[in-house]
Amino acid sequence: MIEFQIKRREERFKFEAPVRMAKGMGISRDISNSTIYFLTEENLIPGSALSFSVKLDYAFPGKPVTMECRGQVLRVEAAGEKFGVAASIGECWCFH
Repeated sequence: MIEFQIKRREERFKFEAPVRMAKGMGISRDISNSTIYFLTEENLIPGSALSFSVKLDYAFPGKPVTMECRGQVLRVEAAGEKFGVAASIGECWCFH
């Protein structure tokens, strides 16, 4: 499966930050150069396009940075009362 190849290809970093989507919010758990994993109450559909933003409060002291990203939902799994979502990061822009 392609998602497992992507999952193992790059180093992942523990990373907890708010993830904002058109249909709701989430909280990230880890991130790599091309993927993000987050928890959300939204049951997203694997293979669907995904636009999301991640707020980085501590990137620059006093100047939060927002990453605006586009990608694809790779995998969705039950995580208690929420859903764990693995998504690709195909395009990304950063704004102060």
